[in-house]
Amino acid sequence: MNYFKILFYSVWLAGSVAFFLPAQAETFLKFPEGFLWGTATAAYQVEGGIENDWSAAGLDAGKAAEHYEHYEEDFDDLEQMGTQIYRLSLEWARLEPEPGKYDLKALTHYREMLQSLNRRGIQPMVTVFHFTLPPWFVAKGGWTKEENIADFVRFTHWISAELKDEVNWWFTLNEPLVYAFKGYDAGQWPPFVKNRNLALRVIKHLILAHGQAYRAIHAEDPIAWVSFAKNISLLEPNWPANPLDQAMTGFQSYLFNETFWEAISKGELSFSVPGIEPIVIPPNADLKGSLDFIAFNYYTRYLIAADGSQKTRQGVPVTELNWEIYPEGMLKVLRMANQHAQKMKIPIFISENGLADGDDSQRPAYLVRHMAQIWQGIQEGIPVRGYLHWTLMDNYEWADGYAAKFGLMDIERNWRPSAWLFQDMIQQNGFPAQWLEKYKLPER
Repeated sequence: MNYFKILFYSVWLAGSVAFFLPAQAETFLKFPEGFLWGTATAAYQVEGGIENDWSAAGLDAGKAAEHYEHYEEDFDDLEQMGTQIYRLSLEWARLEPEPGKYDLKALTHYREMLQSLNRRGIQPMVTVFHFTLPPWFVAKGGWTKEENIADFVRFTHWISAELKDEVNWWFTLNEPLVYAFKGYDAGQWPPFVKNRNLALRVIKHLILAHGQAYRAIHAEDPIAWVSFAKNISLLEPNWPANPLDQAMTGFQSYLFNETFWEAISKGELSFSVPGIEPIVIPPNADLKGSLDFIAFNYYTRYLIAADGSQKTRQGVPVTELNWEIYPEGMLKVLRMANQHAQKMKIPIFISENGLADGDDSQRPAYLVRHMAQIWQGIQEGIPVRGYLHWTLMDNYEWADGYAAKFGLMDIERNWRPSAWLFQDMIQQNGFPAQWLEKYKLPER
């Protein structure tokens, strides 16, 4: 058995006990023993030299951050920072350039990366599908065809069998609804389609793919921890007193934020709205209960109008991408996630949280204030087991290119002040409450 599996179960018990202890004095916001601190990345955004459906569509990351070649130095930074967990993805197009034909050189490289993390005492958290696809899979219709799920499941089965000795934590998918709507509804990402019915069909197939991939991983490693990373944007009525705004907010929040979790909790789904294609999944044994922990990515809040439009509140702090900085939303989302976690009796991870802030003027306060909301959730009994900051270094931010700076480090690996602050948090497993006065978000 992998060393980290033994260690994890020991720490897990200690951490579980900590949730039932009296709340710490508010002079210091202490996190439970065994709380995991880390960062998250995605292969296409950092590795460089990848040919996939994005590069074929003209959105070529090029050299990116050259993480594929310089991972040892990057892991040195992770180790110096004190992180205990690191989320990365495996590039499917590298590993399976042709259907059923695997690149063993690429497999060896990824195995060496994972071994390097484990030697440092940093647990790898691996994502199988993080938005990018082999061109051959796209040529077959990609996620629009249910029969293509078998290709993804085959790949997941193979890669989990090959790497099970190095990996305890798996994500089958990253942000499936973001992928579906960006690629098939808004038409902003490959394959640049604008067809809402097709987007909903892709969502259905991704839900089914998760359930089957979950079973494939567990067939190789019964005690692996498997989930998917769900993006949660907090949605609230533009005018809270307007019943039409309330109704549209409820509809969008259910579709975007809760359908996937509900499908897994119940093992089935029936979602229909007049005028668009329904999502109907009859009782499915692979899907039901196919989560070992809930993981969500939280970045921002949107206000929803009756016509369905999403607005950003005026006069509030925003990121370089004009996303509202709303730390209070973290606690609201934790409470939402906890309703599903309680039903399934599983813990919670924040799998991404961060902001585009090249001059680092807002990130220190962003970190402190979001972590304070997480700490408050833990005091309420919400079983949060870890936090992953997005991201380690500046990278290729999908259709926004290199303009958005999300990194604790810049592309040259210079630590921003927020990286030293994050290191301090990790070393203390918390931070003094007075930091909430010291680190304030600037007025807009």
